[in-house]
Amino acid sequence: MTTLSPPLIHGPFVTGRLGKMMTVDLTAPRDHLVVERGSMIPRASVLVTTCASRMIELSKAGEKLDHLLVLGTQTDPTEHPHLREVTENLRALRDKWFGRAKLCIQTSATDLTTRDMRAAVGMYDKIIARFEWGTAKTYSAITSDKSTGLADLTKSLCSFEHVIVQASFYKGDADNSSDNEIKGWIKKLQEVKPQEIHILSGVGDPNSKKSLKAVTPKRRKAIAEEVAEATGLTVTLHDDENLIPA
Repeated sequence: MTTLSPPLIHGPFVTGRLGKMMTVDLTAPRDHLVVERGSMIPRASVLVTTCASRMIELSKAGEKLDHLLVLGTQTDPTEHPHLREVTENLRALRDKWFGRAKLCIQTSATDLTTRDMRAAVGMYDKIIARFEWGTAKTYSAITSDKSTGLADLTKSLCSFEHVIVQASFYKGDADNSSDNEIKGWIKKLQEVKPQEIHILSGVGDPNSKKSLKAVTPKRRKAIAEEVAEATGLTVTLHDDENLIPA
């Protein structure tokens, strides 16, 4: 019996956040042509050739794209061992076939310190980064990282251009929606200086084992208004969580 692997490419489709877009899933599981024995992550060559075929098809059909988004459904896209190679090739394909489209990456990575990863992430026109903690205590409770990791992540994001902060707010095993948390988050946003802030309706990482419940729409709106007033940044509310169509 043959097992069908999930697609590497989704779209194009239209979202409220990024308009007409196509996604490239760097971690869609594969049972062959993987990066190494025991892994399920597709090889860079498979990702690039699959994306190239689809882009050529779309271009010949007269399609338009606003964004080409790199993401990961099984693990974060930054965990692909050949992220830099993939990114360089995707950028070249974008330039050739859809020159006006923005190349983006959506990441929940908390460690962006390695040289190769930083070089790869820095190539994107937009870096949509999960960043939703106001205190080290809550950061550690949600991510299971050391509490010092929040300061490290803040510092890393400060050094990138074109950052879009993506955040969800929730209560339960941890609460990142309290007044104290929001005040701390605002201070960190003023350090990061993102281009925009997208506040989502869910509970952050869909793979989290924590028991969390999203705050009410009223509370989300109040947070958005408070952050916009305090930072002067563009803050928008969105419901299309992971930018992959159902």
